[in-house]
Amino acid sequence: MNYESKEMVKVAHYYYEKSLTQEDIAKKMQMSRQRVNRLLKKALDENIVRISIVHEDKDNVDLENSLEELYGIEQAIVISCIEENRISKELGIAGAQYLEKTLKQGFNIGVTGGKTLSEVAKAIKKNEKLEVSAIQLIGGINIAYTDLDSSEITKNIAKKFGGEAYVLYAPFLVKNKEIKDALMSDDNVKQRFEKMKECNIFMVGIGELDSNTKLYDESYFNQEYKNHLMERGAIGDIGFRWFDKEGKKIVHDYEDRTIGYDVLEKADNSKVVALAGGEKKHEAVLGALRGQFVDVLITDSETAKYLIDNKNRR
Repeated sequence: MNYESKEMVKVAHYYYEKSLTQEDIAKKMQMSRQRVNRLLKKALDENIVRISIVHEDKDNVDLENSLEELYGIEQAIVISCIEENRISKELGIAGAQYLEKTLKQGFNIGVTGGKTLSEVAKAIKKNEKLEVSAIQLIGGINIAYTDLDSSEITKNIAKKFGGEAYVLYAPFLVKNKEIKDALMSDDNVKQRFEKMKECNIFMVGIGELDSNTKLYDESYFNQEYKNHLMERGAIGDIGFRWFDKEGKKIVHDYEDRTIGYDVLEKADNSKVVALAGGEKKHEAVLGALRGQFVDVLITDSETAKYLIDNKNRR
């Protein structure tokens, strides 16, 4: 290899692998910036450097098709996300785009809560002409970050789409069945549950449950509650309705104290659109798909690969 070839390799290494600027390389190698530019161009021309553009959409389309065929769901939407801590945000953007393309005038959306649903609400482009209303599907939770609460998400989505916000004025979990029965007899709460039956779309998150899961900082979400669910094989939830790894709904002692719509047992034609991704969600999403609780899944490419590879694993 002659001297100029060595220079080309070195310049290309600094530029493409070390991410140095052309000016930094010029100073480091004691040459002009113009010479650095010429060497980079020559490295491309002589195939010392080869640049290929990877079009992720095709790979994701293949993953989407596989998920739809394997699990019999209506639609899968797969996003690419390199950073784990950005998955919720990217899923939220995809969820907002799905709604914007799918919603029709006067539709009703039922929503749960959590970080990803909060990102959906933030990403929606305002279109008040749609007059789409949002209905809170689960009771409230006392959490520090109010934008993650289902009531705030409900109000934000309704505001963006120019519809009414139907907030459920009740906690998601109460101390006993008698309190739940009393709350459920309230006219306002009754009205909200009637409205839930009119939802065209349920936009939901999928929660995970394992020994490392930290549930919300709420007195009812204590270790006893978590242990009780885990002893019965709970792996995940949709709107605090729990299921195991095979997709079977969990029967547990807190069921008669839970206030909210049971998405796992919906009997109408409304569409369940679930958003979930990241490694910690893998088992929960797999259980939700096995239980056929989901019509449309919005997830990331790594989760999609896991779901495809583990379809028949027990």
